[in-house]
Amino acid sequence: MSRKEILRGVYEENRRIQEDGKGAPTRVHGQRRGLGPGGVAAVVALVIVAGLVFWSDASRRIDTDTVSMSTSPGAGFEMAIPDDSMLRELNLPVGTSFEELTSSAVPIADLFDLGVRTIVIDAGHGGVDGGAQSVVGLQEKDITLDVATRLSRRLQRYRVYDVLMTRETDSSLSLRERVLYSNDNGADIFVSIHVNWFPSDSVYALETYYFGGQADALTLKLAERENRNSDYTVAEFNRLVSGMSDRIKGEESRRLALAVQRSMIRNTRLETGPVDNWGIKSGPFVVLVGTDAPGILAEIGVISNGPEAARLATVEYRERLALYLEEGIINYLNQMASSK
Repeated sequence: MSRKEILRGVYEENRRIQEDGKGAPTRVHGQRRGLGPGGVAAVVALVIVAGLVFWSDASRRIDTDTVSMSTSPGAGFEMAIPDDSMLRELNLPVGTSFEELTSSAVPIADLFDLGVRTIVIDAGHGGVDGGAQSVVGLQEKDITLDVATRLSRRLQRYRVYDVLMTRETDSSLSLRERVLYSNDNGADIFVSIHVNWFPSDSVYALETYYFGGQADALTLKLAERENRNSDYTVAEFNRLVSGMSDRIKGEESRRLALAVQRSMIRNTRLETGPVDNWGIKSGPFVVLVGTDAPGILAEIGVISNGPEAARLATVEYRERLALYLEEGIINYLNQMASSK
């Protein structure tokens, strides 16, 4: 039995449990169901274990170790961790580990039939914070707001998503306010739009970020620039980082980043010709750390590159950038739907 078949069975069993006695599936969302930090990850692990037990021979005794997991202050439960003998009883390919079963090859969100209803689009910078600037005075804040507005309109046409924007005007907004807005509105995915800047005007590259603790020197430098005006104290930021153990958020953020980066690179190369693909990277950006939802920070252009800055100044090119972002987001959502 393949890993995907096993996890598919876990998903079906979870749906059966959710529907049992309720008549309809229950949507699981860590924040809305009141789970504390890491709670969703703990439930995911528990359901995976339950699924593994379900496919093993019920007449056999399976030895497991147990660890105490807390889903809220003062509350705990025992989570079974399968040992090697348990995996052997599933007749998996030789060498298969529990970590492989729970790897990102199959979306964890599938196990809970998670859907996307609310999309929050964050136009980077704004107001007194102009962001990066071209040699002729074109400001990042104006580009990001225009592209975000166009993306919002495009996504609203589907009539199945609540599409919200952290800012709709040239207003100053701290990173804390952006995070609170996303969380207060129950965002299912969060997309922050930015434009890059490099010391050399010859650099023309696209990249997309998702949250992660590992980052190279260039990413840390960019994060430092984008994290200005965060309105968080060091202690508060550390608490945000320590709470980022949610497997669903991390996995889905990476998948969303990959879908958007692929769309941006493919379409931009058709539009403008050669552009370096710097891929997807994890980085400690405040807006990605703080939001409950899976999220990305997309660097959709390079304002320090002369020819690119000239394109970014036109409404036609901004509309096409919104189209490329839309395609990436919809491709990601379709991937979620097709795996169910």
